[in-house]
Amino acid sequence: MTTGGRGIGRWRWLTAPFSPRGLSGFALLGFFLLSVLATGLGFADLRAANTDNGSLSALELAFTVATTLFVVTAMMVALHHLVAGGSWWIRLISFFFYLLFAIWTVGFGYGFFWKELAGQEFTERQFEGVITDLSGSITRTSAALETSERATTDVAALASARAQTEAADGRTCANHPGSTPGEGPLMRSRFAFADRAQNLGAEVRTVWIAPVATQRARLERQVAALVNRAPPRASLDLPASERATLEKLSTASQLASAERRALFTSVHEESRAFANAANDLRALHATAFADRLVSLAAEVGPDPQRPGSADPARAADPGYCWDVVLNEKLTAASAQLRAVEPVTTPEFEFLEGPKATRAAFFGLIQWIAQPLGLKFEGSRDFQFDDKAFLALFASIAVDLGIVFLTIIRDAPIRRRRADRAAAGQGAPTPPRLSSILGDRRR
Repeated sequence: MTTGGRGIGRWRWLTAPFSPRGLSGFALLGFFLLSVLATGLGFADLRAANTDNGSLSALELAFTVATTLFVVTAMMVALHHLVAGGSWWIRLISFFFYLLFAIWTVGFGYGFFWKELAGQEFTERQFEGVITDLSGSITRTSAALETSERATTDVAALASARAQTEAADGRTCANHPGSTPGEGPLMRSRFAFADRAQNLGAEVRTVWIAPVATQRARLERQVAALVNRAPPRASLDLPASERATLEKLSTASQLASAERRALFTSVHEESRAFANAANDLRALHATAFADRLVSLAAEVGPDPQRPGSADPARAADPGYCWDVVLNEKLTAASAQLRAVEPVTTPEFEFLEGPKATRAAFFGLIQWIAQPLGLKFEGSRDFQFDDKAFLALFASIAVDLGIVFLTIIRDAPIRRRRADRAAAGQGAPTPPRLSSILGDRRR
């Protein structure tokens, strides 16, 4: 028996780690390290999101690691005193501090798990959103410029066509229904009017459209590279610097976070400058050119007092032509120029890395605050979806694992007195002194 007992004790160091208590200790250590890792990285991301370069210095990182170790260790100590028993006031204080530290670990741990589970998907959604915003801003600004150019170009083309019709067939003027083709004051007046309309259209292109045409074409190529994820075919004829930018934009999803942010910021700033320049030109020229179109419309228009008849004040003018079609077109073009509105470029907000983790963290707070009726503004781009819920569940599961293993290891074991006696445990009850003396007297 003695020899066998010594043999078993000799190998206890090898079998003890595989006992239930040894395995529970190993699992508890694993959950402790996992909690430290998740909480520390989540806390580090939240702190790094407030820096310009999105990273922490060595001293800040050491402070973050030390803080995380202290918090997780204090949480486990508080849980031990809560489970192991003791005075009620110690258990009450332990519960309060365990709850405080558990909220800390679950919250920052959620940030870590969310980044691992949904961070890439969130970045891709941000990437698509930035492309849509930039494309929409440039499209709206270009559409305003196209409207202005088209309004005057169409009018000039119509004026030339009506002059050609008058020269070939006549009868283009409502106040001269019987006009005949050929040379005359009316035909010369129509061609002179067409020249003025064409000059107005050329002036719109020169002073309004052309100053931003190059910038507009460059931005359209950049947006095409972003959307199609390939440089435009005509990019081979461009300068080397622009070709390099288009190459980067076509592979923006594969760039490093800092480089991608710098690239998007530069494109966004150029888009903003383009919109501002177009807005300045609109404010400078829209009303002026609209007034000039109104003046041209009046030259081929009816009586200002009676729109349904020719102007009697110009009845003696052999070059006066009341052209209903051209007058309506000029009036409509003037209204189009006045209706061109300024274009605003949306604010640039691209969240990834630590900033995306911060958005997820405040998104969690917003999700918790809503059922409680509290108002909390999180990121407009973050949605608490199924992956965010899974990340929250994973963070809670780590703390629940620590709770479970601590209860298994530290909860006091209470047995009935009869069970202890049957197992040969417990100290024997000592005899009373009176009974011993009584026995001696006998």
